[in-house]
Amino acid sequence: MAADRRTSRADRPDTEVAIIGAGLSGLGMGIALRRAGWDDFVLLERAGDIGGTWRDNTYPGVGVDVPAQAYQFSFALNPDWSRVFAPGAEVKAYLDRLADRYDLRRHVRCGTEIVERAWDADARLWRLAIAGGGEVTARFVVSAIGPFVDPKPVDIPGVGTFTGTVLHSARWDDACDLTGKRVAVVGTGASAVQLVPKLAARAARLDVYQRTPIWVAPKPDLTIPPALMRLYRRAPRVQDAVRRAATRGVELMLIDAVVHHGRAPYLTRGAARLLRALWYRWQIRDRETRRALTPRYGLGCKRPSVSNTYLRTFNRPNVSLVTDTIERITPDGVRTVDGRERTVDALVLATGFRLASDPENFRRTPVRGRDGFDLATAYTDHRLASYEGVSIPGLPNHFMMFGPYGWVGGTWHQLVETTSAHVVRVLEEARRRGADVVEVRPGPTEQWTARMRDRLAGSLWSAPDCAAANSYYFDHHGDTPYLRPTSSAQARRASTTFPLDDYAYSAPDAPAVSGDVPGARPERAERTA
Repeated sequence: MAADRRTSRADRPDTEVAIIGAGLSGLGMGIALRRAGWDDFVLLERAGDIGGTWRDNTYPGVGVDVPAQAYQFSFALNPDWSRVFAPGAEVKAYLDRLADRYDLRRHVRCGTEIVERAWDADARLWRLAIAGGGEVTARFVVSAIGPFVDPKPVDIPGVGTFTGTVLHSARWDDACDLTGKRVAVVGTGASAVQLVPKLAARAARLDVYQRTPIWVAPKPDLTIPPALMRLYRRAPRVQDAVRRAATRGVELMLIDAVVHHGRAPYLTRGAARLLRALWYRWQIRDRETRRALTPRYGLGCKRPSVSNTYLRTFNRPNVSLVTDTIERITPDGVRTVDGRERTVDALVLATGFRLASDPENFRRTPVRGRDGFDLATAYTDHRLASYEGVSIPGLPNHFMMFGPYGWVGGTWHQLVETTSAHVVRVLEEARRRGADVVEVRPGPTEQWTARMRDRLAGSLWSAPDCAAANSYYFDHHGDTPYLRPTSSAQARRASTTFPLDDYAYSAPDAPAVSGDVPGARPERAERTA
């Protein structure tokens, strides 16, 4: 795309707001715009349907790993969840209903993958290049690509030589029947925890290749009685009270215990001891298998999972846990470093995803802002920084639904509601001031990021317990810029009260916003703290 194309300031963009992605984040942002009275926006979706994660992940056993009552928007309660932990198909149906209820489908352009974003300072708009040719211009851009952008490339030698069936947990082929087959699963993350028990019941033999074990807790996955569904429909306030309690419970376990670990380290350590002594001992009969499946890092160092069936699956005679390092994939199976080759008919890859802050995402789809700013370079060369997890200096008129230090609360819906409120507030202020360019200032960005780093300094992630976790919470700088270390209530208040002058606004006839080099370099941020 010709990012240096000279255009007139009078040029009008194709759309006022372009939202990249029509998953949960993009739909939530679109709903926030509709509720605020904005209608000139488009959701650009690379796939053929909306839904993001819940469109892509259809593997056997897929579902939410937090209670469904917490996994919904506060303004759009679903009284019809069938289970405490909703199946994936129900979440996809929920998102489809939201798109219809808020008339979002007319704003969606499917099959439109954005492969480059470039700020045009002369035209004061963004130029978004589309895969295969063409572009969309937009005054403002909201990146709603989600936390997990693409499956990680499999870096095992020989994977391309395998002659059997290859499946990825995020690209499942429902037409592929693995009944009676010899199957190898590579990876033991959250997807594998759901997938492995289902495959074990079908496969003649199942080999599970584990690099790092995962903490697995009991899953109280009960069926929701019809009488309770009727109560929720008739008394939404009752369901909202349940939603609040469930959301707070998830936040307490996934956020508070991590951020405030220094105050009460015995909480996570005590929970880990209970899991080892009771749950793991009860679920896994063989002592050596139990030892191999039990993490040696602290509970919470990487995201734990819940399941009543995963651990005990390894008691089955047709299931083997393999902890030897894979040397290579052969045409017929998997060979480990001990020289043993296990022949299989199908290879299932559950090897995880690239996080949204991985610089490789933005080498593949560059984001180029003001004065030569390049997001991939910034993320590579500098410690990650943002303002409220939403904005970065150097990217005018650009917002992220999940920026550095952006994860709010225990569920994604809390993050989406908080972030979209922040974005709408800035857009409304720009409109009030007659500005068509708005950019967060470097000073507030550095100060906010420094506060987040200070709060995380005493977290579980800074403890020695996490050294062996191999967790995606840690980036290539050794930081943990995944989580916003505040309560969801504080984040919600901040989204409606942050100083609007922390952004710089420029009207059409004024000079474009400029400033010092963005990126909130660590030494500057730490001096500010």
